[in-house]
Amino acid sequence: MLTAIILIVGGILGAASMIVKKKPEAAAIIGKIAPFQGIIGIGMLVWGVIDLLAAIGFMAFGILPLIFAIVEIVLGFLLGFNLIAKFMGEKGEAIFTKIAPMQGIFGIIAILLGILALLANFGIFLIWF
Repeated sequence: MLTAIILIVGGILGAASMIVKKKPEAAAIIGKIAPFQGIIGIGMLVWGVIDLLAAIGFMAFGILPLIFAIVEIVLGFLLGFNLIAKFMGEKGEAIFTKIAPMQGIFGIIAILLGILALLANFGIFLIWF
């Protein structure tokens, strides 16, 4: 359940500009969580690493948990970059510049994966975590 919430909240922040463009009234809600973007990003990154280790440990169950983890790690890195940049230096900035244009796409993917995880959590859709 926590993975679903992390993916949805992180996805909303990642795709904020795309969401506000389609639904301007969503700007007020997104504005309330935007100040916590860096903290949410780092939390998402850490949770993604934990999910990645779990996915590798249970690889026999499928690739979907691995996809969840990769999206969490990439989007967490993008959202938390301002806080992470101090520790990564130029190498981190080079990575950020390459993947930053895809932040909105990763945000939408994260929202969809979060919804999928919620459905699985309530037994509506069957996937392994």
